Amino acid sequence: MALTKEQTATYIENLKEFKAYIEELKKDVSLYKFQMKKNTNKAMDPYYQIALVLNSIKLINTCIGINEVSLITRNLKAEDYLNTARKEIYSVLSAMEKVVGSDHENGLDENRELLDSISEINPLQRLHFLKSFRKTINTLVDAYGQGSKWRWSWPEIYFKLAVLTKNFFDFRAFERENDLDNPYFYVRKEHYNLIIELANFTAQEYRTKFDLSTNDTGDLKKSVAMLEMNRKIFQITGNRDDLDKTKTLIESLNNKIDTIENDKANPKKKKK
Repeated sequence: MALTKEQTATYIENLKEFKAYIEELKKDVSLYKFQMKKNTNKAMDPYYQIALVLNSIKLINTCIGINEVSLITRNLKAEDYLNTARKEIYSVLSAMEKVVGSDHENGLDENRELLDSISEINPLQRLHFLKSFRKTINTLVDAYGQGSKWRWSWPEIYFKLAVLTKNFFDFRAFERENDLDNPYFYVRKEHYNLIIELANFTAQEYRTKFDLSTNDTGDLKKSVAMLEMNRKIFQITGNRDDLDKTKTLIESLNNKIDTIENDKANPKKKKK
């Protein structure tokens, strides 16, 4: 059904305020970048990066808001703004990798130097940031819908989010200050649980991608990588039950990967 002039006019009118806000965000970005370039104290660079990231998240949420207005006024998705938001998600993840690192394979304290460089950001602020960013990602995924052509790109985003959530966590402080008297006891517990939850969710997303789309063992290996991250955490924190379950699941997936890759390497043997 074609849009009426009234629907189009209503959408354009509502869009004006959003566009004005986006222009303000762009000005803030320019200012942050100018100050970052001018600043000689490199210890401040991570904080400027985070300021830019928070600005990007505001832009993402604004684009999602525009899509909601478009649905209400035109019964159409604002695909161009959703795509802007999707691309900005990657920008946020890339920027945060500069702040806390992107490693998910080595030890849990490998990024100690990076964590020490953002000591002014307390555990509660870290948790609030991660929960808000996760909510933004979930909202964007929902806005696209299950039938979106981007459906199988979401596991990569959740993978990066899970690694970010892990790298933003101070495992040393978690072990050292793990008592009820510490003001951040419950905050750190929630952050810890968020890491485990996101890694498990992402591992399942990659298994679903394998089953319903690619049949590529690379996706199963990504699933294993997430479970391996959790395994290291359980091993350090002494969570024996979850450690055993995770080890069993990793072994099962690795066996499946080996079987598939051996069958592909020896197709004649498979036929026999």
